[in-house]
Amino acid sequence: MADKKTKKITSIGGSALIEGIMMRGPKRTTVCVRTGKDTIVSEDISITTIPEKMKFFKLPFFRGIAGLIDSMRLSYKSLMLSADKAVESAEIDEEPSKFEKWLDEKFGDKLVKGLMAVASVLGVALAIVLFFFLPSLIFDASANIIPAFRDNSLYSVELTSDMKYIQFTDGSDNEITVPFELTRTDKILGISKMKDKAGYYSVIITDEVNPEKGSIVLKNSRNWKKIYYRTSLTSDATIADTEKKPVNVYKEDLMRLWKSIFEGVLKIVIFLGYIIIVSQMSDMKRVFMYHGAEHKTIFCYENEEELTVANVRKQIRFHPRCGTSFMIIMLIIGILVGLFVPANPFGVAFLRPVFKILLLPLSCGVGYELIKICGKHDNALTRIIAAPGLWAQRITTKEPDDSMIEVAIEAIKAVIPDDGSDIINSCGC
Repeated sequence: MADKKTKKITSIGGSALIEGIMMRGPKRTTVCVRTGKDTIVSEDISITTIPEKMKFFKLPFFRGIAGLIDSMRLSYKSLMLSADKAVESAEIDEEPSKFEKWLDEKFGDKLVKGLMAVASVLGVALAIVLFFFLPSLIFDASANIIPAFRDNSLYSVELTSDMKYIQFTDGSDNEITVPFELTRTDKILGISKMKDKAGYYSVIITDEVNPEKGSIVLKNSRNWKKIYYRTSLTSDATIADTEKKPVNVYKEDLMRLWKSIFEGVLKIVIFLGYIIIVSQMSDMKRVFMYHGAEHKTIFCYENEEELTVANVRKQIRFHPRCGTSFMIIMLIIGILVGLFVPANPFGVAFLRPVFKILLLPLSCGVGYELIKICGKHDNALTRIIAAPGLWAQRITTKEPDDSMIEVAIEAIKAVIPDDGSDIINSCGC
């Protein structure tokens, strides 16, 4: 097995396809697909990148957003090309049905493109639900069971000398089941154990206290998102129709931290669970094997060894500059970003995942810069940063067979520039 510290670091990267590999160099991008036992079809592809259109996206952090979008466009184009080549080379034993012939004559490639567009939209929508809204929803639902997940925000209400009675309701006047814990019992008697005429539990101020002016502080222990209160001079009055006044929040405590960690860990579990499940499919196993061939071939080139099947096979298959590593780093960065987003912005829990979606370019930009650092340097710090992604690659890369390595070798040979413009670092540090 080759040592992790290579002799040089290249900017060449790629992706695994259906029975093939796409390699992307500084001047050329080539797709190679095996269409037969002794046949490999090669074709160059290209796109107009976002930085080519707008120079602004060449700046650090912004280039990460453009890089992700361009990589997705290029990968999609490569995948469609490899699928076409694989289908063309497959032997069709069964005669197409009359319905299939009618669809082909009527719509042709338009039907396939339309279905792919719909599938892409549905895929993005599903990803947003799974990675943004579902973790937040599960956390909020768990708050009724796990005390640490409850909103421990403190709420303050200013008192006057004639104030004897306070009702607390949520934003829609729903019944509150003893939602508060008192933090200053020297100022008030406590929460009544019985509902009043309006059907609410209330905080009752004793005659003995009768404060000149002050405030009471209460802790929300039932995870209400928005709190209002009503006051009355006496506890006998019915005040359900009086004006609602919002309660001031001045501390969010540890809820935001718990929610960020919970959401981040659940996202990683969902991501890893998904790729573990799809890795059991025979077709995906072959894609992951081609993924391993891609990494091994790049390592062989970076170790300045001749690009032969034997030399490629002895390389490791875990590369720090990989899409899997990028995804894991983005998920981890998302935990940190979540620390700056309120647990329930403006009292509305639904807005937290919306804000996190809007902040996704930030996570993307930071993740891209970290991947570039890991790709340029090989030291203790970069190995720590890359470690989670390298571990995840044990799932997304598999040991390839010789025929797959041959495809990877042909693909990388096509994109290696003669002027060495792909070399990022020649010292391996």
